[in-house]
Amino acid sequence: MPAPSNYVDINEHYASFATTSRLIACLTSESLVPAYFVPSPASVTAVNTTDNFSGICLLLRPTAAAENEVPSSVILDSILAVVPLRGLPIINNDARASWNGVSCPRIDLVDNLDMQPHIYCVEADSSAAVKTDPQTNHVNLTLTSVLANPQEIFRLRDGFDAVQMWDIFAKDLNVNHKLREQIKQELGSSILFQSYTYKHPKPLPDLNSSTIKWEQSIVEGHATHPMHKARKSFPPMKPLTPESYDFDHPKVRLVGIPRDNAVLRGQYEELFKDLADAFFQAAGDIVEESHNKYDKDYVYIAIHELQLPNVAEKFPDCYIFPEAYSITVEALASLRSVARPDILSGRSVKLCLGIKISSALRTVTPFTTYFGPGFSKIVPYLNYDREVLAIERELGTISYRHEDTDIAKHCSSVIREAFEYDSQYKDDLFVPCGALVEKIQKPDTDETLVTHVWGLDTEKKRVDFLKRYVDLALRAFLPPCLENGVAFEAHGQNTLARFDRKTGQLKGFVIRDFGGVKVHNETLKRTTGYEIDVLPDSCVVANTIDEVSKLLYHTLFHCHLQRLIRVLNLHYNGVGWEIVRNRMSELVPRNHVMYSSFLEKTKVPGKCLVRMKIEELYRDVSIRYVYVLYLFW
Repeated sequence: MPAPSNYVDINEHYASFATTSRLIACLTSESLVPAYFVPSPASVTAVNTTDNFSGICLLLRPTAAAENEVPSSVILDSILAVVPLRGLPIINNDARASWNGVSCPRIDLVDNLDMQPHIYCVEADSSAAVKTDPQTNHVNLTLTSVLANPQEIFRLRDGFDAVQMWDIFAKDLNVNHKLREQIKQELGSSILFQSYTYKHPKPLPDLNSSTIKWEQSIVEGHATHPMHKARKSFPPMKPLTPESYDFDHPKVRLVGIPRDNAVLRGQYEELFKDLADAFFQAAGDIVEESHNKYDKDYVYIAIHELQLPNVAEKFPDCYIFPEAYSITVEALASLRSVARPDILSGRSVKLCLGIKISSALRTVTPFTTYFGPGFSKIVPYLNYDREVLAIERELGTISYRHEDTDIAKHCSSVIREAFEYDSQYKDDLFVPCGALVEKIQKPDTDETLVTHVWGLDTEKKRVDFLKRYVDLALRAFLPPCLENGVAFEAHGQNTLARFDRKTGQLKGFVIRDFGGVKVHNETLKRTTGYEIDVLPDSCVVANTIDEVSKLLYHTLFHCHLQRLIRVLNLHYNGVGWEIVRNRMSELVPRNHVMYSSFLEKTKVPGKCLVRMKIEELYRDVSIRYVYVLYLFW
């Protein structure tokens, strides 16, 4: 179903849909609102041969019924939103409503790719004329079939956006005013930056493009988070608009931390030297009288220039060098991680950026800077196939010594391996897996980079591509989890796919970023002889193997493979999930807890993105049995 032809700005329409559809997906999967699938009536199905209209997702307001209670009827005031669907969502056949004789199953999970690019609110209007647009009529007739008063006149208004929806939902749920306004601003930021991205397309990358070009090809980003494109700053930083800063090519500035206040791990100073040299070379003949070059009383750190106001306010004893001591770098998909292959060969740098991007401020906590270098020493002893998986170690870190970790996280950094910027791998193409499933720089298309660049124009080609992808992905990430109790955060941003540039054939994967791993220490010690070294209350510690499995499911299966299967058009026919299920059955022993968790249960504990926002959680995760297990489905 295309966007309305009379819509003023197609980019703004799709930007609103991108954010709002993700909000709907979260509200539904997290059971925050009742959502039901209303099938299209026979009269609609008979004439609907081109729009792939299967019915509607009917979202009711959270006050319409208690959780798990089936509403007895549908009235206009109980409706939060109406979304036309182009495919069947994952439904719960054991929880059905019967309205006017129409059987409507509860929706357990609906994805934004299940939805047509239209989101309607319902307005009571006794003077409303009957709509003549066939697309809206399909939705109108379907909704009317289940209304308690089918004769009541109403109007469907397209373009209902996440800000409006959140305001109604949050008031119904009695979310406190301050938090309600804050989340509203983040949703608005997400729509604003999404629209800008659509309006400023980039050249499409190909097999000969650099990894950086692929990193910066991201159009929509996080597949399920409603703040997927948010860039929300907070004082003392200035407000951000899409035109106010070039996030792809930021500048980093040189800052000195008094040595007594610098917490160093690994080989930080040795690894930073090339970058320090570049800062001083950039300054040329400018001499800082108060600071000699490589002052032994200071440890140097690169700071994202947007982060300087936070450093100046929170760390007055740090020395911020003049602007001449700055270098332009290339931002990676996360925006806060950067690279300069000509200066740092085979390395990248993770910086602090006090901006809310999706879920949280993109700073670097002392928990992360402490854990990474120690865990990197254990990596060689993990059970994994070196031909299929490469693990980028975090070789050196720095953070400001402060008793309050929420302050210290604003002045820290990680230097890690980056095989993609090492000349010995010049014949390989490293692509962030999230970029593969991105649209080809336009909003109104189902064409993605993976289907376009790899020429996957038949089902056989798509199936062959997926079989190899799934085989290598499972061989890469299952062994550390099964054998060592270690789950890497293998979603599309942290995982790079490694291809042969000449043939385009997938060779394996690279995993980066240890901030979100889960480790069951007892299993790790039993299988490697080593224990992880963490700060108290570190979120990487898993108390059970189930916690390890849960993280792997959320990142690898729900956020990574699920998206690829959908864009390859192998979801609704079940072919993609059969491939995954069959390979899992071969690789996971039947007596391992992961077998029953993934291949015998119907649901798995899932990360609740909106509940976490409402409960103001980040490092602590809100978990519920919310994800229908795709493997089971």
